[in-house]
Amino acid sequence: MVLEVAYDLHNPGRDYTAVKKQLESASGGWAHPQGSVWLIDTLNDPAWWRDQLKDCGDANDEYLVTRVASREWASFNMDSEVAEWLKSSSRRW
Repeated sequence: MVLEVAYDLHNPGRDYTAVKKQLESASGGWAHPQGSVWLIDTLNDPAWWRDQLKDCGDANDEYLVTRVASREWASFNMDSEVAEWLKSSSRRW
């Protein structure tokens, strides 16, 4: 399934490296369309990803993990590589 992950990392830690490493471990690949927004293709559900990510950061960090349930999406000025990632027939919707 394709998930959208959005986050706000707050001080004191703001460990983007650990969060990035966790997101890049998604089995079906990933795209990073905006600063604190990622798209991941995974067999794991949103709650699993929430738990993995909260273990990467501080207790005051915020995460939202939602399923993108269809190929219906629209964008403006988004990186063409991200659009191609979304269009790929290998996506597990």
